[in-house]
Amino acid sequence: MTRNGNREGASTPHMLVVGTFLFLLAVVLAVAPLPLLVRSLGIVLATYAAFTFAGLPFAFAAALLAPVAGLLTGGEAWLVMLPLMLVSGLLALLGLDYAWRVGALVVSPLLYALPQLIVWVLSQRALFAVALPWSPSAPIWLGLHALAAVVGTAVALWWRRSSAPARRRRR
Repeated sequence: MTRNGNREGASTPHMLVVGTFLFLLAVVLAVAPLPLLVRSLGIVLATYAAFTFAGLPFAFAAALLAPVAGLLTGGEAWLVMLPLMLVSGLLALLGLDYAWRVGALVVSPLLYALPQLIVWVLSQRALFAVALPWSPSAPIWLGLHALAAVVGTAVALWWRRSSAPARRRRR
């Protein structure tokens, strides 16, 4: 695997088609009239799928551009959660890229959940009190997003590991 997250020997047109499809899937999930939790989880899973099958550039596009597209149809709840989703996605991808292999299984989900956990804890204090759209079910939100990040990282590790012997056989 190269440093930018692309598989060695993968054809560029194939990665372009798959990456574009996964990015557009993330955009559709962001603008679809779905509950906020489902939209956010869909973007997280599409981001990890884009990393796995198309490389880091498409994953960054899905994590950083698709949530912004959700402003087209999202209400004020989407606008409130947008900075949190952008920061979480960026940190998760940086953790996935720089702590690749076994370390990424812990680092990427942790970096994804950490900003959300900090916001949840601080929003309960008087100084930082803000009504977040996840207020009644914040632990469920945090748990599902952390689980999605763990599953996405595990699938990326498994896919890259299982495709490595095939690349060696072709050479």
